[in-house]
Amino acid sequence: MDITFRTYELSDRTELEEIFLQNTPKYFAPEELGDFLEYLDIFGDDYVVAVVDGRIVGGGGYWIRSSDHQGGLSWAFLRPDFQGTGVGKELAQYRIEKIRETGLAKTIMVETSQHSFGFYEKLGFKLLSKQSDYWSKGIDLYSAVLEL
Repeated sequence: MDITFRTYELSDRTELEEIFLQNTPKYFAPEELGDFLEYLDIFGDDYVVAVVDGRIVGGGGYWIRSSDHQGGLSWAFLRPDFQGTGVGKELAQYRIEKIRETGLAKTIMVETSQHSFGFYEKLGFKLLSKQSDYWSKGIDLYSAVLEL
C-alpha cells in the first residue's frame, strides 16, 4: 500500500464530501457537513489529504496557535474500508509532525467523540474532559491533549 499525503486542493472537495457522508451518522452528525465544507473554504491550506495508490481515502486538518503554544488536530476521517489499515495512524502522525516541526506548540489538542477517542489515546493523547451528546444525540465530546 503506497500512502502519500498532500495539501488539500479545491478539486478534492466533492470526494472528501462523499467520504464524510460515509462516516455519517456514526462519527459525524449530518448537520456537520456544512461546517466541514466551510472549514475547507477557510482553512484548506492546513488540510491534509491521504492518498493510497492514487485514490483519495480521507484527510485531516491541523492548526497552530502561537499565542498560547497550542496545536490541534481537526476533521479527520477515512473511507470506512480503510479504517483499521494503519492509514489513519500515519495521517495523525504526519499532522502531529507538521505541528512539531514549527516549534511553536507545546501541546496538541483534539476534540473527538467516544467512537474515536481510543484511537487518539493509543497515540498518547490524555483525556481532559467529556460531555454527553455534544456533537449530536449519541455523539459525545471527548477533549484530549498530547504533550510535545
